[in-house]
Amino acid sequence: MVAGGIHQKLSRRKYLILTFSLVLLLVLYPYIGTITQANAFLKALTSAVLVAAVYAVSERRGTFIIAIVLGTFAFIAGWSGFLIPGEEIRTVESIINPIFFAFATVAVLRSIIRGRVTDDVIYGAIAVYLLLGLTWGSAYTYLESVHPGSFLVAHATETGGQPGFSDLLYYSFITLTTAGYGDIVPLTSQARSLAFLEAVSGVLFMAVFISRLIGALSSSKDTASEEREEKDMDQKTDR
Repeated sequence: MVAGGIHQKLSRRKYLILTFSLVLLLVLYPYIGTITQANAFLKALTSAVLVAAVYAVSERRGTFIIAIVLGTFAFIAGWSGFLIPGEEIRTVESIINPIFFAFATVAVLRSIIRGRVTDDVIYGAIAVYLLLGLTWGSAYTYLESVHPGSFLVAHATETGGQPGFSDLLYYSFITLTTAGYGDIVPLTSQARSLAFLEAVSGVLFMAVFISRLIGALSSSKDTASEEREEKDMDQKTDR
């Protein structure tokens, strides 16, 4: 009974939990990402995002199973890369991460578009936007790992002048918001393709969700108006 009550309360705030974990990761990453001693804490934050994302898409059985499988692979690859440093493991992690985050983004987006607009759905929209940036940042990381030199970075955080994940994550959100400061430049056709696809995805998301929100608000106003009319009719009939 107690466990069921806790699950019900958490399920009503699942998108808030996901959004909070994403914000925590994105805010803390630039400050602790370069500290070797803090890598375990950073990996734990990433794992928390994986768990929160899996829980956020747990409504549908099929989606939940796929999320568990992908999340488990991402979890194992992430901690394996932390405990056993190696280029092969890092490559596997760079492959599985964008796949998982892309799947979670689509699953959450589908849920908030189809569902009734509530406070938690608004948090879900924020989570989708943050997941988009994380997904594309992971995709850029994979591209840079298989094709070094895909991006020109003015001031790279990694040694050797190569762009690290924090650089490409920053570039991802700058591209998503179409700010485009120009301190990181895509050089190859593949990198440019990903960049303009991300810019388009950000604009499309805002257009789709804003139209969905306006439609929901209009519908709620129409429903409220109909209820008032019915109430007035009932009062007149009683008289």
